[in-house]
Amino acid sequence: MSHEHPQRVSNSDACVDRVIQRVGKKITLGLPLGLGKPIHFANALYQRAKADPGIELHIVTALSLVPPKPAPGLEKRFMDPFVERLYGDIPELEYARDVLDHQLPDNVKVSEFFFQAGNFLNHPEQQHRYICTNYTHAMRDLIALGVNVVGQLVAPDEDPDYPHQFSLSCNPDLSLDIFIKLRAAETDEKPIALVAECNTNLPFFGLDAAVPVSTFDFVLQDTEADYPLFSAPQKPISPQDHIIGFYASSLLKDGGTLQVGIGSLGSALIYSTCLRHQNNAVWQELYRRLNLAERFPVAEECGGTEPFAKGLYGCSEMMVDGFIHLLEAGILSRRVYADAGLQEQINQGILDQEQSDDPRLQQGVVMHGGFYLGPRDFYKKLAELTPEQRQRICMSSVNYINDLNDHRFGDQRLKVAQRVSSRFVNSAMLCKLDGAAVSDGLEDGRVLSGVGGQYNFVAMAHELDDARSILTIRSTRTSGGKTHSNIVFSYGHCTIPRHLRDIVVTEYGIADLRGKADEQVYLALIRIADSRFQPGLLKQAQKAGKVDRNFRLPAEWQGNTPAAIEEVLSDFQQEDLFPAFPFGCDFSEDELKIGKALKQLKARTSTPSGKVNTLCQALIMGSGQECYAPLLQRMKLDNIHGFKDWLDRRLLVFGLKKAGV
Repeated sequence: MSHEHPQRVSNSDACVDRVIQRVGKKITLGLPLGLGKPIHFANALYQRAKADPGIELHIVTALSLVPPKPAPGLEKRFMDPFVERLYGDIPELEYARDVLDHQLPDNVKVSEFFFQAGNFLNHPEQQHRYICTNYTHAMRDLIALGVNVVGQLVAPDEDPDYPHQFSLSCNPDLSLDIFIKLRAAETDEKPIALVAECNTNLPFFGLDAAVPVSTFDFVLQDTEADYPLFSAPQKPISPQDHIIGFYASSLLKDGGTLQVGIGSLGSALIYSTCLRHQNNAVWQELYRRLNLAERFPVAEECGGTEPFAKGLYGCSEMMVDGFIHLLEAGILSRRVYADAGLQEQINQGILDQEQSDDPRLQQGVVMHGGFYLGPRDFYKKLAELTPEQRQRICMSSVNYINDLNDHRFGDQRLKVAQRVSSRFVNSAMLCKLDGAAVSDGLEDGRVLSGVGGQYNFVAMAHELDDARSILTIRSTRTSGGKTHSNIVFSYGHCTIPRHLRDIVVTEYGIADLRGKADEQVYLALIRIADSRFQPGLLKQAQKAGKVDRNFRLPAEWQGNTPAAIEEVLSDFQQEDLFPAFPFGCDFSEDELKIGKALKQLKARTSTPSGKVNTLCQALIMGSGQECYAPLLQRMKLDNIHGFKDWLDRRLLVFGLKKAGV
């Protein structure tokens, strides 16, 4: 089929006209996961489908990002200014908002293989349409669904080192492979349309992420319509999360490889890893206080306590902002090369990267990533990377990163040579006593997020020499005013099966499960559970015949309490170590205070009796206008109008006092 690559347009409606002329009105639209969605094009196509019932539109994607929509009352007062500040200049992804509001027209459906966490837990339509797949199988499944249009946000062809090339930047993950597959299968009877939407705010990454402009059929480019990148704000790191991150940091080997996921547990790992490198004396002091070497010898066996003299190499489907912090700290510094023989010589010490004058050694990279998403400061740091630093980061295919056997960007020998001493660190919601983990859904079948690439990395840890899978899990969660254990005897769903069990970390320690007999596995997990639940877990294990009936909980296992965690970190936190926001925060100081108050109120009103009790106490406390004047002003409660404002002010003051503000 002949092409004129590409046709450039400056109007999204004109772009939609040309796409429909090319492929017709039956459109299966593939969009990248997360940040790489071309919002102007996607919105124009969706609006056209809403206006024309003759168009049959199926959108297949993952992680459709929309700003939070706060509930009425104090939450709305708090969040509306924040949402406007972060997202006010970004056009909303209209199909995603209509999905949330149950307003999709009959001729449009949306299927995703990874949800924005929790958004669709109580959304039957999207639960029906969820596609369960490993990240490495997503391209296969997209093609099987008949994708005939792909839209992609790109950095424009303005880099002098990459003439006539766009950068897929934030999302080469699936696109690199799907473009080739679709183009190879295209015929006159089955045309496809590849659409690029340029945005100058997207940092230009070269290497694998740079593709010829001629890859695309249509290019939508209007610099006046450029918009900021959608950000995911930093989440606070609790003391429990910090301790989990600290334990995980002890398992990293200098000269090794790191994969880590998004969220506060991942950020906690990055913080402690930086602390180990930059302030090793303090890091080792906590290591000793936790008696880590004696209690959990796996840390000595597969990790280390010294700074990272050789550095780490990052190989992670998601390049989280933590990798840039590691780069700035001098930790993300181990270079790898696209030549298996060369890499093996370096690994064996035959070649010294620093001493050799071999020109091939100038081409190494310290990071392979499939996609990125993060806070605004992260995007700013990416934009400010020097050309040399940017050449050290290779955004690439997720099949290269997640799959040892994919051959498009390198064979298995090369990947094995690069990924020495790999540590694949991912979070989970629950862990069963047999070592199976739950990360993506509930036992009634509802999906919380998705499998993504977690299974890929866990399986890879069992295929590579000296590699370990590390699952980080908070020992408890609180819902409805009640605390529940996240270490459970059984559960009606799992993401990671028990035969792939390896290392599990909670705030109470490290369970080394690999190659262990079932009784050892059950006891290792009971040991790092919250002490309030240990007797019940042990009783269930003994009843099932998995643990000797004569076994009794050792005294040293029974101090696993939140108070113990607070105590072990208290001295360090008085020295401004292990803070809630070590990498910055999009909230102001006043907003953080208000946030603490609202969290208090939410916890106290999680039950009917709690609501009544909170309301009564709030009414008694009074308005507190003078004491909290700046905070009341931020919430627009300094001048009240009517009973609802009057009540909201008293509730806020109650929350502030209970939060210690």
